[in-house]
Amino acid sequence: MSIRELESLVAIADSGSITAAAERLFLSVPAVSAQIASLEAALGTPMLDRRYKPARLNPAGTLLCERARAVLNSYRQFYETVANTADLAGVLAVGASPTVLTTVIPKTLVALRSAHPRIQIRMQYGRAWNLLKDLQHGQIDALIISQPPVSMGNTQWTQFAQEPVTVIAPPGAKGRNDESLLAEYPYIRFGQRFWVADTIAAHLAERGIVPQQIMQADSREAIALMVRHGLGVSIVPESDPPLSKLYGLREVALGKPPLTRNIGLAQTPGNPKQALIDALLHGLTEATVSSRMKPAPSRSLGGT
Repeated sequence: MSIRELESLVAIADSGSITAAAERLFLSVPAVSAQIASLEAALGTPMLDRRYKPARLNPAGTLLCERARAVLNSYRQFYETVANTADLAGVLAVGASPTVLTTVIPKTLVALRSAHPRIQIRMQYGRAWNLLKDLQHGQIDALIISQPPVSMGNTQWTQFAQEPVTVIAPPGAKGRNDESLLAEYPYIRFGQRFWVADTIAAHLAERGIVPQQIMQADSREAIALMVRHGLGVSIVPESDPPLSKLYGLREVALGKPPLTRNIGLAQTPGNPKQALIDALLHGLTEATVSSRMKPAPSRSLGGT
């Protein structure tokens, strides 16, 4: 029985399938299947109920999974205690929403690698709710996300930046302000599955603005191209460099004062990699200062 085999078992339990577990662990499906087969051979009993598609943990697998989590946590604590005796070192698994700080994150990773070459960063992008579950299950160590709309249990979120939310319009659009642009052009809605979409919708409703929505897209870049070709206007978090510069669009602040979304780092208390997480947060704050994004007074939100 090996640590890798236990990691595969826990990943299947948390993600729901061997395929999803393989993606999470950055392994092939056959590799994860082989690790489970080896674990079953060592224990002399199946861990999965293969009558279901996808296969799921059987009672024996569920019982072992509970013990495996404790073993893996002890292993990580042991590893980090030894690795951190001299300099910051170890593997830090970091999740991020694909819409958040697309320039700041790479700058941070470059600076972090230069300052602490023994730190290895494993980035994982996905939907915020899924990544929060990964964080709470110990699959990732930290998560770069916008401010969650609800309590996150024992998860702590520390704000370090603000992103403006802006109206983007075709080159040469003649509307005087955000309201006139939204009234005169069809509306391309930015990804309903992102938290910022609800923030935007609430802002528009509060002002009594009802745009004529014609379509929806999850990618800022895809929306920018549609706007550039005159299909309509949209409301998106500002990027760095701004979409107006990259695609020649007109960009107007949304609201007075302008609407922003708060960006922060989420973590769970008691992580043995706290020193690495602190270094990451420091790097993100420094990179934000040197970018077009607005640094925010550091503040924390903890669940109850």
